[in-house]
Amino acid sequence: MGMIKIELLKEHPRNKEFFDDIEGDRWQEFVESIRTSGIIVPLIVTQDYVVISGNQRLKAAKELGLKEVPCEVRTYEDRDGLTKEDWMLKDLIETNLRQRGIGNLSPMKLARCILELERIYGIKVGKPQNQLQIMDDNSATVAELQTIISQKELTEIVGLKERQLRGIKKLNDLIPELQILVEQGKLSSSAGEQLAYLEPEQQKELFDVLGESIAELKRNEVHEVKKQLEEYKRTSYSLQETVEWLKKEKEKLEHSKRELEEKLKNIKPKIIEKEPDDYRQLKEALKAITEQSNHITEKLNQVLKEKEELEKKNQEYLEGLKKLEEMNKTLKKERDKFIELSREYERSFEEEKWGFELTHALSNLSQEVAGRIAAVEVLLEKRNPVNEKNTQMLLERAIRTLEEGIRKLSK
Repeated sequence: MGMIKIELLKEHPRNKEFFDDIEGDRWQEFVESIRTSGIIVPLIVTQDYVVISGNQRLKAAKELGLKEVPCEVRTYEDRDGLTKEDWMLKDLIETNLRQRGIGNLSPMKLARCILELERIYGIKVGKPQNQLQIMDDNSATVAELQTIISQKELTEIVGLKERQLRGIKKLNDLIPELQILVEQGKLSSSAGEQLAYLEPEQQKELFDVLGESIAELKRNEVHEVKKQLEEYKRTSYSLQETVEWLKKEKEKLEHSKRELEEKLKNIKPKIIEKEPDDYRQLKEALKAITEQSNHITEKLNQVLKEKEELEKKNQEYLEGLKKLEEMNKTLKKERDKFIELSREYERSFEEEKWGFELTHALSNLSQEVAGRIAAVEVLLEKRNPVNEKNTQMLLERAIRTLEEGIRKLSK
């Protein structure tokens, strides 16, 4: 461990893909702690001065104008079935997850961390493919291949239960537009997880209809939309299979029909009282195939019409959903307007109440002062010469009190 000049240090190129910068009050507190206590935990850097752990400490040091920071240099290289870059990425993700805690991560970025760790560990459906060690706080060098890691054990690294890990990981199946909404905090991770079970085409279709207002759907509403779209998908797929089968059957019949017509052309029956049997049989077969072809064509047209009606209903459902969201927006605006009017009314009521109480208090004060002065005047008219000096002193004190009160009220 040693001090390294700040200008030599570089951020890992994929750091921002997995971790956000600390912001707001937490950032100010973080900077202040480094200002007063310095950097207690050294940065972890590669032999090329790429920061593996400590990008926020480096950022704070730059803001404070520090020239150098304490660093622990680790050597990374290709080995044990992993590339140098994967060893670096593994340490980057694990050390930052441990130091920041999952509560301080965006669900979308946590989902990327999980996916990347699964790739590095070679985890497929919970079964380990490689043998990699889970990093602990006392690791001073790059981890050795020691322990078989399963998906269950991976949950210990990220600090999630298995079900939570699966839910967060599912966010990786969202289309980019929805991933951005999750990352911005507009779409909740639970609603995002439900949407992630839809096919990308369905997600895109839903996003094209609703836009960013899709983020306002509650988890149960997303679940209902998902159920409706899956039902549409199943029915549409079934109808499409029927259409494909009918088309093939029609092609077969059309092919047979053309063959029979060709054979009939080549047979030239002599003008006799009775047609040849083979000629008559061919004509009957052609008639039967023509009827079958017409029946198949009719059935095909019927199924195509059903498919068209299904697509129309699905579009109407999506349009209805869009209108419902627009109505929700309008209702929300009306609600916000009502709340603002209610607050205005409360403010106005408070002001009127304050004015009434002030008027009442001033009126009581005037009456009280006038009454007391009148009582004093009556008593002064009956003054006793023995107590005149004491009376004068009390009178002056009363006058001073009144004058002080007048000055305060005048302000």
